[in-house]
Amino acid sequence: MHFTLVNACKRFRPVRIALVASLTVLISGWTCTAIVSFNSCPGAAPQPRIASLSPDAISGSTQSVLLIVNGSGFVPQSQILWNGSALQTTVTDSGHVQATITQQTFDSLGGSAGGTVQISVMSPRSAHMVDCSDAGTSAALILVIK
Repeated sequence: MHFTLVNACKRFRPVRIALVASLTVLISGWTCTAIVSFNSCPGAAPQPRIASLSPDAISGSTQSVLLIVNGSGFVPQSQILWNGSALQTTVTDSGHVQATITQQTFDSLGGSAGGTVQISVMSPRSAHMVDCSDAGTSAALILVIK
């Protein structure tokens, strides 16, 4: 029986780990090759995802309401976006972020009774992450303004 292990490594930027290995086995005239690869981007922020809003509708005449965004992949620098504009955001954990919506929010960022607002979450991309997809902006959910 003849075993050949080929281990090929390519030098990457320090933040990316890559390993590609090929295992070739020759058994009774058959040659089998398996290629195994592993890629890792240590320190990369996860892509934020939104599952729900609480509440999912607010009054246009509200003085103050706490908007909680439930989801995953939130990091300490994540921000809630109101039609693309960042709100002052508190990250409670990787699955919850929140912001207080006031009349000033409506006045400065838009939104009125009978309308809707797109709510998404943005996490900053890591400047040092090359060839790693990390962070970014979630898909938007609609907040109804009554």
